[in-house]
Amino acid sequence: MELKVIEGLLDKYFEAETSNAEEAQLRAYFLSGDVAPHLEQYIPMFCLFEQAKTENLDKKVRYTPSSSRFEVGRKKVYSWVAIAASIVILMGIVVQQENQTSEFGTYEDPELAMQKTIEALEMMSVYMNAGTEDLGYIEEFNSTKDKIVK
Repeated sequence: MELKVIEGLLDKYFEAETSNAEEAQLRAYFLSGDVAPHLEQYIPMFCLFEQAKTENLDKKVRYTPSSSRFEVGRKKVYSWVAIAASIVILMGIVVQQENQTSEFGTYEDPELAMQKTIEALEMMSVYMNAGTEDLGYIEEFNSTKDKIVK
């Protein structure tokens, strides 16, 4: 009879429907040493749960909130993004210059080519600046948050 109850409790346990008392009953059964052979595979699991109860963290964890770390990291990220974008643009220009067989996007007149390049870079600058305008809101949020936290 007890075996049927334990099997039923195991089914409920794996469906996450057991109460604390039922889980205690399962732990007591599996730690008793008198376990049915077909249920022995669950013994290590319940032994591990029992062992985990006794473990403690001896190391003290200190938390010091600092917005300066975040700001430095963010500035580094944006500088890396700008460097990466510049490298991609330069690589595109170099590849385009090496690929003389393509007629797409090439200009015979060097002044016209320079003018079109300046226009493209200005357009890209506008989009990059539009993206960085939102950083003002983030900085305002961080300063307000710091005032509240302090």
